Amino acid sequence: MASSSSPTTLQRSDSIADKMPDALKQSRYHMKRCFASFVKGGKKLMKRENLMNEIEKCIEDSNDRKKIMEGLFGYILTCTQEVAVVPPFVALAARPDPGFWEYVKVNAGDLSVDEITATDYLKLKESVFDESWAKDEHALELDFGAIDFTTPRLNLSSSIGNGADYISKFISSKLGGKSDKLEPLLNYLLRLNHHGENLMINEGINTVAKLKKSLMLAVNVVSTYLNTHLMKLSPRLKEMGFEKG
Repeated sequence: MASSSSPTTLQRSDSIADKMPDALKQSRYHMKRCFASFVKGGKKLMKRENLMNEIEKCIEDSNDRKKIMEGLFGYILTCTQEVAVVPPFVALAARPDPGFWEYVKVNAGDLSVDEITATDYLKLKESVFDESWAKDEHALELDFGAIDFTTPRLNLSSSIGNGADYISKFISSKLGGKSDKLEPLLNYLLRLNHHGENLMINEGINTVAKLKKSLMLAVNVVSTYLNTHLMKLSPRLKEMGFEKG
């Protein structure tokens, strides 16, 4: 008796990371060729259409290609929104259901599969452009998921066009208050530099307490000398721990 469930779809309890090895086994020869093609040319970001184009080049036989695309691997590809390629790894960001994301990393050499977190995926994605930034332990990471689920919605017509200001205030409120919430921001600001030259703040501001105190002093100075050219205020602001940003 034929099964009523389609072999090309995942149940809600299924994980793409769990099913990916089975999908790659359906035609290991073709999968090796495809993933070798994905990593060819080095680091890059790929969209679903880029993957499809590569697969069409690698699997020339239309019947073989159709069989694979109608199988489990084809279904996983239809869920894939973006791919970060950092040889030998190919990391897939898949969305099997609305609002539900999964991230898997495939080694193009041996086709081994690992489930990774959103943070791991973003680090791989960042390393496509700046590997040192991706490996920086002080890189600022903000979870915007909270904005989708726990914050009030803007529902007044007068709010149109003020979304960025609203989000800025929301993030500021989240980072404010307790010192431990400001610690990541402080570390991030201290790490900002251009060719070794500090940006935003210098080592004179090395604690959250000093940052708060310096900000209050700086606001007082700037508001007192509104008509004074910024260059004249720079030495005084530098003494407080601030740099040109």
